[in-house]
Amino acid sequence: MGIDHKTHGKDKTHEKGLLNISHVEKISSFIITLLWIVGFCLGMLATIPVLLIYHLIKLFPGNHNADRFAYLFTRFWARSIITTTGSHVTVFGIENITTAPNVCFICNHQSLFDIPLLMGWLNRPVGFIAKHELRKIPVLSDWIKAIHSAFIDRSNARKAIDSIKQASDAIRKGYAIVIFPEGTRSKSGEIGDFKTGSLKLAFNANAIIQPITISGTRKIFEESRKIHKAKLTIYIHKSISPEEEITSDKQALINRIHSDISMGF
Repeated sequence: MGIDHKTHGKDKTHEKGLLNISHVEKISSFIITLLWIVGFCLGMLATIPVLLIYHLIKLFPGNHNADRFAYLFTRFWARSIITTTGSHVTVFGIENITTAPNVCFICNHQSLFDIPLLMGWLNRPVGFIAKHELRKIPVLSDWIKAIHSAFIDRSNARKAIDSIKQASDAIRKGYAIVIFPEGTRSKSGEIGDFKTGSLKLAFNANAIIQPITISGTRKIFEESRKIHKAKLTIYIHKSISPEEEITSDKQALINRIHSDISMGF
């Protein structure tokens, strides 16, 4: 049986071409990721003068102007973080979002980009329960404090309780807080189990609970460890009032929240 050397040669050439293309794509992705990280760091440093303005505004009686300033700037910053990855955002259920001040947003957790996504597209100021390690990062930690977030050290039970109390006080004062009941980012991309204890914040503050589903953020970085554009979606589900009967059963409530968030995934 004869061998078609021409066809065999073409196959080798095609295979070599594909390998070259793959190699170029890897190099390109690495360069894009490196440039994005450098840009993020420089951008964070560039916010220092803005942070000084924020602290100057805080010197005047009443914090509302400072809060408004912090919200408008951090929303701009958060949108910049997402758009510079080339990603596109779609929001569903925006009509469901509560305007009540005492609200606790409960959301699934996929990526480092979840927080800027919510900050940029919920159209209202929100704070977070942030890892205590972030407190050590200059400038970033100042902005986290400016939006009334709380740092939590889960390895220290007493400090964790103090952090929950701080976040509860913030909600009572009218500052919305976002929590991630999975406790950590999903490694598989699927929605994990929700910890019943994560509702403690909402109960302590007698807050309205608003479930939110995030989808797509993991594709920006976590899947390949390189920056890629992605299609991102936010699903805002109907809120749950603390007066509703289901809130008397914590397990039933956590199951309801998990079901709502899973429906949008």
